[in-house]
Amino acid sequence: MLKQIYLKRYGKALIAFALVIFGIHFLNAFSAVSSWQSQNNYLHSKEFKAEYDNHSEGFTYWNSEKNQDIPYASRQDYITDQLYFYRDNYQAQQISNKRYQSYNPNATYFGQTGQGYALLSLLLVGLSGFLIFFIDEKTAFNRFLFSLPQKRSQLFSEKLVYVALPILGSLLLSQLFYICYLKMGIPAPYLNVTWGQLLQSAASSFTLNVLLFTCSMFIGSMVGNLVFGPLTWVGFVFFASFLPSAWNSFLNLFNRQNANPFSFNPENLFIYTLGKTGGYWWMIPIFLVLIFLFLGWTARKYLTLSLENDGDYLLHQNARWPIWSLMWVFMSFIILNAFTNTWQLYFILKDSQEAVSFTQTILSTLVTIAIIGILLFLLVFFSSIKTKWEIYRTKKQDLRMNDFSH
Repeated sequence: MLKQIYLKRYGKALIAFALVIFGIHFLNAFSAVSSWQSQNNYLHSKEFKAEYDNHSEGFTYWNSEKNQDIPYASRQDYITDQLYFYRDNYQAQQISNKRYQSYNPNATYFGQTGQGYALLSLLLVGLSGFLIFFIDEKTAFNRFLFSLPQKRSQLFSEKLVYVALPILGSLLLSQLFYICYLKMGIPAPYLNVTWGQLLQSAASSFTLNVLLFTCSMFIGSMVGNLVFGPLTWVGFVFFASFLPSAWNSFLNLFNRQNANPFSFNPENLFIYTLGKTGGYWWMIPIFLVLIFLFLGWTARKYLTLSLENDGDYLLHQNARWPIWSLMWVFMSFIILNAFTNTWQLYFILKDSQEAVSFTQTILSTLVTIAIIGILLFLLVFFSSIKTKWEIYRTKKQDLRMNDFSH
């Protein structure tokens, strides 16, 4: 019975979501292949041959050994160099087939086309995770579900099976389609990436998508206010988008004397695009642990959800302190390492005339953390603060009335 209920409520939305996600990946793959084929056709055209022959000295590449621009030896060398699909961000144009075919796990590779599709897909996956619980709460669908004879644990598990899994399944199939389309549309050696590298990037990207989906699902199941609930998710996504740069900035604090103190590239910890940059395998189990932690927390709170708190910022009053602590740590880390960069500036300016004192840096850090904590406290505990304030005002008015009567 639950299967029919969930499919009737979410069926059309799931189909629409699957079509949108598939469409995003299809359009990007089609654009990438079409762009490469157009470039290939132009570079082998008579027009380009004439242009190259007339101005061959203008077609150059950067020679890092000679530290200067060097003209290509031939038109074919230039064509071959231009048609390779993936390049790393440290790599100038080179006429080395071996260099293009090599793979460095610490390098960040970029395709010839944009990667904005991956961000849009990631955002839609996160939004769907938030909505599948938040909408049920705000439309009183939870009241209907809780009136059924099934246990809440069954309600939760079957929602995962019939709603969450189709969402994530459509994403996974779309990612696999994207990989296959690239492989079929761009011939070797110009698509300079192996199946293994593509599948590794897909595994890293998919796991990150699942983590965002689970975190969003957790937020959607915890918040109840129609205004501040969605704003909380928007704020989470906004600050989470700075998490890679914050981690990179934080780890660079240990990178002041050693040019490469880590065996990994901090920029490759969070992989959301499909391509040659596969990230690191050990990030996947870390993400999986976080996924199961948030999933378990969501399930445990769903079993004790009280419908009386509908409209409050948090639906679970006994979770306010843990939620506040989690938000405090998360936002403090992001703001200190991606916005204010307090300690980064301290070490950069340490030996200059504009140096900031250690004491001032400590105070600035503590003030920032305190302000964040206070603002979050007002948000999370607003209903309790409001209730106590109303009680205080009522008592004060009663005392005034008693004094007036005497």
